[in-house]
Amino acid sequence: MKKKHDFDMVHGAQEVFRVLLEALSNPGRVLSIRPQAGQFTGQGRWLAPAITLLDTETGFFWDGDEQTGEEICFLTGAPQVPLEEADFVFLSNGTAVQDKAFRVLSRVKGGTHLDPHKSALLFITAGTGTGNGEKPETPVFLTGPGIPPEGRRIDLFPAEAAWCRARDERGFEYPRGVELIFLREDFSLAALTRKTALSWNKVSCSIMTSGPVAAGN
Repeated sequence: MKKKHDFDMVHGAQEVFRVLLEALSNPGRVLSIRPQAGQFTGQGRWLAPAITLLDTETGFFWDGDEQTGEEICFLTGAPQVPLEEADFVFLSNGTAVQDKAFRVLSRVKGGTHLDPHKSALLFITAGTGTGNGEKPETPVFLTGPGIPPEGRRIDLFPAEAAWCRARDERGFEYPRGVELIFLREDFSLAALTRKTALSWNKVSCSIMTSGPVAAGN
């Protein structure tokens, strides 16, 4: 029988966790989980984070194909739950226009003022990044914790930018909010935390690394 993956459930998960932690600690910095996600025969960019983060007590929402949803359940023991109940939200159809993104953000767990940690972490694929010549074109400038004082620039695909605008339009009152992680088809990722402020009009900012880098670089 052909093996479905060569992912190390212990060391591989630890490596992915470090990358995710690095991304959330440095919003807008593009990192990569290619070495780990590439060990799956398919859907590795979803399965690697899922295995890393999910367990039997963490409900998740998956909007993609049934087979991948069942595989996440099998590998992690985590239950699939409605969007409103999910601790982790995996949106493979993330090319939604802004109004759909706003509807999703209006339904997900945003925590409470007493328990802000009871909120959702969203993984969204809303760009390609496949190396086929298509590049992200919409610049956004970030400020906040984990970002240099002069700010950080990240270039987004149009649908990623729509999610960012929907996030701002949703307007969670801090400390409530959600974290977003954009996953691209080349296994790169970038995160926005609830405390990351976005500006679309800044004319100068330090430029972030244009390609994905390994955590710690």
